[in-house]
Amino acid sequence: MTMSLEQFRAALKRADMRGPLGLQLSDVDAQLVADDPASSQSWYTYWLSTQPSAAQPSPPAPAPEPAPAEPAGAPAFDAAPPPYSPAPPHSGAPASAYPGAPTSPYPGAPTDPYEASPSFESAQYAGMPSDGAPAKKRNVGLWVTLSILGALLLIIAIVVVTAFATARHWTKVDVPEQPETFHSEEYETGRYDVSMDTVNPCYVNQDWTDCTNLLQASYDANCAGVELTETATAICADYSNAISQMRAQDSEGAYVATLGTYGNLTRTPEIDTRQVSNDDYRPAETHEAVCYLGFLGECE
Repeated sequence: MTMSLEQFRAALKRADMRGPLGLQLSDVDAQLVADDPASSQSWYTYWLSTQPSAAQPSPPAPAPEPAPAEPAGAPAFDAAPPPYSPAPPHSGAPASAYPGAPTSPYPGAPTDPYEASPSFESAQYAGMPSDGAPAKKRNVGLWVTLSILGALLLIIAIVVVTAFATARHWTKVDVPEQPETFHSEEYETGRYDVSMDTVNPCYVNQDWTDCTNLLQASYDANCAGVELTETATAICADYSNAISQMRAQDSEGAYVATLGTYGNLTRTPEIDTRQVSNDDYRPAETHEAVCYLGFLGECE
């Protein structure tokens, strides 16, 4: 005896009865189908079409839903609204190979096992093989890129190490040295020159002792107590010898009969010329320069 629609709905809610009926639905999906009259009617029709019986009773038509009450004063419709129809099938869901199969959007609906899936079709249109070749190509490209980057980094490291190992340090002159300059000036050396004129300090018939004392006074004023030049030393020495001779010749009542060649002595500071610095020496301004690889940095 063929199962009625109500029995079919009751069987949907029991997992132990869905298996023998060939209904691959989860508990949640089966409950949703059983609660929806249109979906359960569609699934019931589909199940009947899969049964081997020759005569299949036509399923009862679903009871039409009552039309909503019109509000007071609203105008009547020209025609009654269309009866309830089940929701359209989910986009992308495969069509059933059996006539009259339900088009319910619930998962688990029977599908044609030979129909290509959308993912397979999209893969065919994209021209992508299904053996994982794109992933392998991406891995190969990644390794090639990493190898190139590694080689570049290694070359850079070698160049840097070579540059530092062969760097040449040298002193670069920024501002050349300014030599010291001098000027000439006269100065007193601290020694004295002594000269003697031809005017004798004595006179004829002068007391010999008085004449000797005049010569001694001239000597003391110009030759004694100071540093003399070589010429002045010779003059003063000769002058002193003359005084010594006059003292040796002195006697009681002696007087000057004639004037000798000794005159008056005069002393003057010795003047010399020397080179004095202008204090304009400036050392060269330099800094330590480094040349890498013969052309990088500061190279000569």
